[in-house]
Amino acid sequence: MTYRALGAFALALCGALASSAASANQNITLDARLAQPVMKDGMAHKNYLHVALGGCRPEPNQNRTPVNVAIVIDRSGSMQGLRIAQAREAAAMAINRLGPNDIASVVVFDTRADVLVPAQRVTDPRYFAQRIQQVGVGGSTAIHDGVLRGRDEVLRFMDARRLNRIVLLSDGQANVGPSRPDDFARLGAALLAHGVSVSTIGLGLGYNEDLMLQLARSSDGNHAFASEPADLINIFNREFNDVLASCAQTVSIDIELKAGVRAVRALSRDGTIAGSKAQFRLNQVYASTEHYVLLEVELDQALAVAGAAEQELGTVKVAYTQGQNGDRQTLATPIRGRFTASEAEVKAGADAKVAEAVVEQVVLERGRQAVVLRDQGRFDEAQGLLQQNAQDIKAYAATAKSPSQHLMQLGTQYHMLGLQAAPATVEQRSYQRKTLRALEAPAAGSAVRR
Repeated sequence: MTYRALGAFALALCGALASSAASANQNITLDARLAQPVMKDGMAHKNYLHVALGGCRPEPNQNRTPVNVAIVIDRSGSMQGLRIAQAREAAAMAINRLGPNDIASVVVFDTRADVLVPAQRVTDPRYFAQRIQQVGVGGSTAIHDGVLRGRDEVLRFMDARRLNRIVLLSDGQANVGPSRPDDFARLGAALLAHGVSVSTIGLGLGYNEDLMLQLARSSDGNHAFASEPADLINIFNREFNDVLASCAQTVSIDIELKAGVRAVRALSRDGTIAGSKAQFRLNQVYASTEHYVLLEVELDQALAVAGAAEQELGTVKVAYTQGQNGDRQTLATPIRGRFTASEAEVKAGADAKVAEAVVEQVVLERGRQAVVLRDQGRFDEAQGLLQQNAQDIKAYAATAKSPSQHLMQLGTQYHMLGLQAAPATVEQRSYQRKTLRALEAPAAGSAVRR
């Protein structure tokens, strides 16, 4: 999409019209909006549907959802020295944040995977710390086996009333067992189907960011790039801030559109799309966090009849499990829009919140294109896309009443990346590529998750 087209679209999206469902005794809120809830009559339309789930207010620690987490640590030869030392410290610190209602396990892997601490209640964090401090290094890197052993430990105490999570740390290439990003995308999807997500932490410049990103995204986990071992403490802290702030688990979003409205493609997270129906799966919703999906839809000309009243264009249904009691809850809200002969009404009715989500998805797609161009050696073209991203976010912010801090931070990152010179060394190339790919991933602690 060109800046002219994007800018015109964003300038129009300055109003607000929402359809929402919430009540005081529900953990999460549901909101469904169209980018253009008021559309011109007599013509077919492309539109964007934004479905957002709002997380609950944070609970006191004693009332939070308990967790069932497996920490999976790479102990291959490349982890020697400061890397394994910082990994041990970060893992022990994370365990120390858990309590006797939580389940934890520790898995280590090199050429093979071993269970260091079997899944058990965290009644004695010192026992975990003592075992973790004994981890040495040596051997190759069997990441797939490590994740599977972590999965087995989580499944031993699988419970809908817990947040079920694997946290994977690795600094190397998967050189034992499955090694392609697609292999790990399938593994992540299978884990998500079981209600388990995987958060991945890549350490240093030697790991495969495509593999780690695919595993995290396909399982609804987080991903982080730790350029230095010293980063691990903060990354584990942010990850466990998320782990300890779950509002809901095993979340399904089902969108059913009326005749004449079709789902075209998902612009944010992956989903299942077939004609008038779309379905998305989330493993969890975090406190004080918005989780959204963005769906491109098409409306037939036959629907576009001017009238004062809104039409119901479809329904969004959400089902989720409450963490504290395991009860299955449901929410539903209609998707509404109307048609008018007035261009002024169309412009005034546009939704600024959805505009921002569209801008975000456009720049993220450009960022992915930039990675491909850089891999092909077309560095100048890639940098042009990154600079265009920064310019488009800046232009949108100049017209929006209150652009989010999340989007502005993304703009700053693209601006800095767009100014970087062509990498002179393999290390520089790897650092820049990992930084770019990390922008695509959900990051622990973010207020908005797509």
